[in-house]
Amino acid sequence: MKIRYLKLPDAHSPGSYSWYPLLQVCMRYPRNGRVFHALVDSGAIDCIFPESLGRLLGIDVTSGKPKTYYGIGKQAAPGFMHTVDLQVTGLDQWITLEVGFISADINPLLGQNGFFEKYQIIFERFRHQFEVNTRENALMRGRKGR
Repeated sequence: MKIRYLKLPDAHSPGSYSWYPLLQVCMRYPRNGRVFHALVDSGAIDCIFPESLGRLLGIDVTSGKPKTYYGIGKQAAPGFMHTVDLQVTGLDQWITLEVGFISADINPLLGQNGFFEKYQIIFERFRHQFEVNTRENALMRGRKGR
């Protein structure tokens, strides 16, 4: 499935824009669900979401397994790990993965652990698009030579 990058205003340079690989997903825990856009981030180790999203899903965020995340400049952000279900809009498959929730006001991030393990992601920044394939479809295409 091919998806266009979203063009958003650059908060640091008024009048400028930047392109982002944002993917619409649905997260549920256990039955409460929310649809939102998340940044597909090949540089993120884990999938990380704002604590506020966890609370909307009914998660007692601080009851999770503690984990500290480090960003640019090695600043620490304490978080808590929880198991949730996630579905990429437009695909039938639901996946179960461990994600972190932090108290910072961040854009949701889809990272290596859990997300990139289950999907093939092909970035084509020069075309302002990226592709998301289920692991199964990617393997089948590879066997066919396409």
